[in-house]
Amino acid sequence: MGELVNKFLIATTEVQDGFLLKSLSATLNETYLEAGTTHLHIPPRLVRVDVMADKDGNWKIAEIDPSNKHGLGFALACRNESGAGERQKLLTLLAQYVTDDVHIFLGRKESFYAREQKYFAQKLTEFTGRRVKVFSEEQLEAQKFPENGIFLDFPLCGEKASRMLLSRWKERPDSFINPPRHGLGSKAVMALPFLDQYLFKNYGSMSSEELDELKKFIPPTYNGPFVTKEVFSSGAKGVYFDAIGKETVVQKYVKQKTFPLADADRFIRLAVHLVNGKLAELTVTASKNLPVHGGNGVVNYHVGLKEDIG
Repeated sequence: MGELVNKFLIATTEVQDGFLLKSLSATLNETYLEAGTTHLHIPPRLVRVDVMADKDGNWKIAEIDPSNKHGLGFALACRNESGAGERQKLLTLLAQYVTDDVHIFLGRKESFYAREQKYFAQKLTEFTGRRVKVFSEEQLEAQKFPENGIFLDFPLCGEKASRMLLSRWKERPDSFINPPRHGLGSKAVMALPFLDQYLFKNYGSMSSEELDELKKFIPPTYNGPFVTKEVFSSGAKGVYFDAIGKETVVQKYVKQKTFPLADADRFIRLAVHLVNGKLAELTVTASKNLPVHGGNGVVNYHVGLKEDIG
């Protein structure tokens, strides 16, 4: 599934269709629109895919995000807590891009992740021997922009900081490990395989057979805006108009399967971290109740890969 998702995201950057760009750029400001359509030859390198299991045990994709790197430190922490830290793959796969000291910037809205990003920075330093430092958006704005070093990514931040990052991205795209592909993190991206009559009949480097295979993993999803109605209503009664004029998606609800974990039946959500489509890390969040993410009583695990077991 990982390599299929990666190929899908690469193919999406190849199709510069007006409808596609509009769907994937809703709410993004001009800076991020410009960043997302510059240096399109550089594909997403770090991708997180969240998956869940339906009642029949089939894996379904809940979210695709090629710009959010928050989970990297958490994934490494789960692995090290399990005692499998020395056999990780995430840092091994990332090391090819760490050609200099690394800057990790956190936007104002990302400050919650500061501690786990510092943990990730510590582990990346230990593995590569390079200096890896975490900066806040305020620090980036107050200091002279770093002339040397590379950046983990291009986070969502305010206009001043984002323009500084955009200038570097346009001049030296090689200095970013993960390119700014925020549009590919849009929920609308999961609707694209279901629009094959419009977009996907000649969809870049991806074949119709590959798209059909991908659709097996994505719950049916469609672009809005939509009007939602009660099952039984009379005239305009029971009609909800909040979604009119807004960029929305509607997706089929997935009834999930439970798994026996920690002496209880729990719903699970897997966070699959990919580097160039290769499985780098796998963590599971489990809960007795839905929703899994953000719920009380959540239990987190590191999932062993083949290299761990063998």
